[in-house]
Amino acid sequence: MQPLPNLKSIDMSFSYSLKEIPNLSKATNLEILSLEFCKSLVELPFSILNLHKLEILNVENCSMLKVIPTNINLASLERLDMTGCSELRTFPDISSNIKKLNLGDTMIEDVPPSVGCWSRLDHLYIGSRSLKRLHVPPCITSLVLWKSNIESIPESIIGLTRLDWLNVNSCRKLKSILGLPSSLQDLDANDCVSLKRVCFSFHNPIRALSFNNCLNLDEEARKGIIQQSVYRYICLPGKKIPEEFTHKATGRSITIPLSPGTLSASSRFKASILILPVESYETDDISCSLRTKGGVEVHCCELPYHFLLRSRSEHLFIFHGDLFPQGNKYHEVDVTMSEITFEFSHTKIGDKIIECGVQIMTEGAEGDSSRELEVLKLRVAAAQLGDLLGNLNLEATTITTQMEMEMETMKQKVPSSLKMKTSKPANVGFMSWLRKLGQ
Repeated sequence: MQPLPNLKSIDMSFSYSLKEIPNLSKATNLEILSLEFCKSLVELPFSILNLHKLEILNVENCSMLKVIPTNINLASLERLDMTGCSELRTFPDISSNIKKLNLGDTMIEDVPPSVGCWSRLDHLYIGSRSLKRLHVPPCITSLVLWKSNIESIPESIIGLTRLDWLNVNSCRKLKSILGLPSSLQDLDANDCVSLKRVCFSFHNPIRALSFNNCLNLDEEARKGIIQQSVYRYICLPGKKIPEEFTHKATGRSITIPLSPGTLSASSRFKASILILPVESYETDDISCSLRTKGGVEVHCCELPYHFLLRSRSEHLFIFHGDLFPQGNKYHEVDVTMSEITFEFSHTKIGDKIIECGVQIMTEGAEGDSSRELEVLKLRVAAAQLGDLLGNLNLEATTITTQMEMEMETMKQKVPSSLKMKTSKPANVGFMSWLRKLGQ
């Protein structure tokens, strides 16, 4: 075995009989410590406070773990995985530098106010039937509260201006979701059996809304969900196709007569299908085929995500799409067709599609929808660009510093008789520009 100071990674996962960890105070260069499924482990030793270079600590499914050190701050820790530590009641306040924190299937009662100052925390997953109080830092982008016993979403959520994904799946006591931030792009609220009220405080489009098995949604909530503009899909319980779908049919296909001038090469549609209860999880996509009167296929699109979860009643699935393939094919589009047929299919549960409805987007709605989708795409691109510029700024600073240090070293090596006045290299000016760009 290597001397402890030389170790960078220790993996003792699946050591079912391991009851205690040896003293790690001398493992000062350790970066990864993995203790998954150490089911007899009860306590993390206080010696971990010396692991100043530790970046990842994984104690997932250590089902007997109860005691963790307090009043320590591991400076380099970026990821802490404690999902499945089902006896854990104390929040692991062991580093304010964590980026990803996973605490699913625990007994934690309180996420303390100090977490609100964790400026690097990007992802928080806490699933606890005992959760009573929740504080979240404003920098969070994904918040997962799966199987928590919360009855409402904290009001502070609306102030999370970077929140991209909210997952409250299986929060069986959750009664309302109100005041969501405009940055939100995905909301998963499947199996929230007590959920009645949902209110969107914004009108910009988001990627997806999923309310599978939320059978107690009130009429106002259902209306708001159905009318929300989405980039991918909406799923919620329902008994019939909503009234706004002007063309409806029994079964999984519908033919729509078209008046001259109805379509353009950029025309879009909104579709809804009604599906009988699904007893098992299905992962194949539902496809939508569009054909002309002569049976010629003009477009075929697949739903972008696997959505079919186990459902206890009929469900509506709503999505948007392009009538014609987009790109450089406009010259091939026949916008003068007299009718168009939509057919929905699935390899395993096609027979469970019992009704369908389609709304051809009007010129005005079509333009609004396109603009909304472009806004969504721009928001995503802006977030990605921000991250890129942040990385560029960091790299530019590092490179510039290294260049300046090398230049200084070279100057010291040049004999004084040969020293002369020089200007800054062009590269340094470029790096200064990059720095400003990233600010």
